[in-house]
Amino acid sequence: MMPAPDEVADPPPPPSASVGPAPAQPSATSRVARFRQLRTFQTIREVPSYRWYLLTMIGNMSAMQMQMISRGILTYELTGSYAALGTIELANTLPRLAFALTGGVVADRRNRRTVTQIGQTFNAAIAGALAALLFLDMLTFTHLVVGSVLAGISNSFALPARQAMIPQIVGVSRLSNALGLNASMMSVIRLSAPGIAATLIAFAGASWVFALMAVLYLFATVVLFRVKMLPDSETGTLVRQVSTQRGNAVADIAEALRYIWRIPVLRMLLVVDMFLGMLMFPYQRLLPGFVADILATNDDEAAINLGILLTLTGVGALVGALVIASIPNRNRGKLVIGSVVIFSVGLLAFSASDMMLVSCGIVLIMGVGQTGRQALNNILIQSSVSNEYRGRISSVMLFEDGIESLGIFAIAIFASVVGSPIALAVTAVMLLTLAAAMWFVMPSYRRLD
Repeated sequence: MMPAPDEVADPPPPPSASVGPAPAQPSATSRVARFRQLRTFQTIREVPSYRWYLLTMIGNMSAMQMQMISRGILTYELTGSYAALGTIELANTLPRLAFALTGGVVADRRNRRTVTQIGQTFNAAIAGALAALLFLDMLTFTHLVVGSVLAGISNSFALPARQAMIPQIVGVSRLSNALGLNASMMSVIRLSAPGIAATLIAFAGASWVFALMAVLYLFATVVLFRVKMLPDSETGTLVRQVSTQRGNAVADIAEALRYIWRIPVLRMLLVVDMFLGMLMFPYQRLLPGFVADILATNDDEAAINLGILLTLTGVGALVGALVIASIPNRNRGKLVIGSVVIFSVGLLAFSASDMMLVSCGIVLIMGVGQTGRQALNNILIQSSVSNEYRGRISSVMLFEDGIESLGIFAIAIFASVVGSPIALAVTAVMLLTLAAAMWFVMPSYRRLD
């Protein structure tokens, strides 16, 4: 007898696993639907201008990071001196110390996109000039120093403007996700682009690498025209108010410093970030000399091995960046401390290794730790800043980069006296000590979400 229409028949028993049909494979449509549900890529999906912004940022940052490692390789080949590596870093640092805060004022007063484009065009000209000197076999150490100084001046204005653009692209509601994606992408580029540059130098020559840098800078400049800014009503009134100010630049800088002093968490984040950078960045700056002395027997092998190590570091960075972009906004202070410990232990092991295969495994782990520290600390800082001060706070971070480079210069001088393995080991121990202080002495940092 047929059941009544309002009765519910028992569902049929499930088919036996041994005879039932195979589970359906996810279709392309379902995979796209799952991607749309991922919070990690929310801003990329919803804001076309942010996609263009990331593309231009990839071009600009890749060229910058390639230039840093390429200058280091050429400097060591020309001089064979760790002190010369430190001098190149110092030449790039002093202009940032002199102009970074002024660059933040310009970023808060002028059209940030235009300021960024002017800086990128100037950087393209610098890279093109160095490429021409390399093609003509006329490059000297002095040329590298001059190029570093000019790039430092240009980036003092372009980088704060670029960082401060993000709220005007994505609006307030998507700011945290956009900053997380931006910080993660920058961390990956910092650790992968140098490896690509070192490998290209080994196989194609430094002249072509500098030519590629010039192209990347110009590409970033052109693509930036596609980035559209939101109306002031969608980015908060503070952006509109600052864009119309025309006060004294010194007063604007002083106001930003008072703002930092009034917010203890922001002050703590900036100070800790400076010391962490001072101790974590020497690894990458001293790596060309370390590889040439410890892990290679000639210049070509050194360039190839350097490229491999930096590329593997970038792979680790990519893993760490994807994890960071996906995790909820909890326990980020603890995660920063954990990232520092991971990097420090890896650096200590790396300093003791003279085997290329072992070193490859170590740098994978170091990449996770370094991108974790960079991305998470940047997210915490940017999330603590009002739009009104974002350009100037970005310039304070750039100014801190200059102070960090003074530390890198000191560690480079130390490495020239005791050797790079001992210098890196001492740096690792100092980092572990700082991580312990962050956990036990600064509980407010540990509790940051």
